[in-house]
Parts: sequence; C-alpha cells; structure tokens
Amino acid sequence: MPKIVSSSTVSSSEQLVANPEQHLHVYYCLCSEFILVIDARLERLPRRTTDRAYIISNGKRVYKLNAVEAPNPVILKRSDGYEKQYRLHCPRCNLFLAYEVTEKRKSGPYTYIVEGSLTENQGVVPHDAISEE
Repeated sequence: MPKIVSSSTVSSSEQLVANPEQHLHVYYCLCSEFILVIDARLERLPRRTTDRAYIISNGKRVYKLNAVEAPNPVILKRSDGYEKQYRLHCPRCNLFLAYEVTEKRKSGPYTYIVEGSLTENQGVVPHDAISEE
C-alpha cells in the first residue's frame, strides 16, 4: 500500500485576538445560507450615495463572497448616465445580494453589497431589509 504523507495546519479557536476589530465577520442571506466572511463589519464600511450599498474595496479588504453570478448584466439609468451591474445572487434562494461594475469578479476596484440583503444572525431579518417606500 502506498504511504500518504501530508503537511497540515492546526488551528484553534482558543487563541483570542486582543482587538475585536481583527476578527472575521460572517454574514448570511435572509434564507440562512452562508454568504460572506470579511475582515470588517459591514456597518463600518463606506456606503454608496446612489443606492446605499456597502462598498468593499477589493484591494484593501480580505473577504470571501459565496454568491452565483447572474447570466446577464443589468443596465440601470443613473442621474449621471448609465451603469452596468454584474449581479451576484444567493446560491440557495436567488436573492440579489451584491454587484460589481466589471465583468470578472474582484477585477474592479469595488464590490457592492446590497443594503438589507445580509444578516449576522442566521435566520434573523436585519432591520434595514424592509424599506417603507
């Protein structure tokens, strides 16, 4: 029988980080599907003035976004022209979660998270998920 040799890394949750802002933050879709892990709280990220989406700087932030790409981009009319969005949806319920303005993921300067689409507590709807417009 062949001998299997592997190198592995052991990690432990017993090591506490002195600064809680250095923790990774996990976010879920409204259907409870795991969607985002990021090195900062969404509430601390800057927001777009056009649609209040959270702005994730692709060169500055470390994150993993578990979302599927829509087959076709969406073109929106804005006050200063048009914007092409490459939308990302929940792999479970197909909820619109995020978008980018470049075709290839993380190739542009920013990824935008739609306001009210994610929650930190699985199964709990965030306060900004329903708007009264």
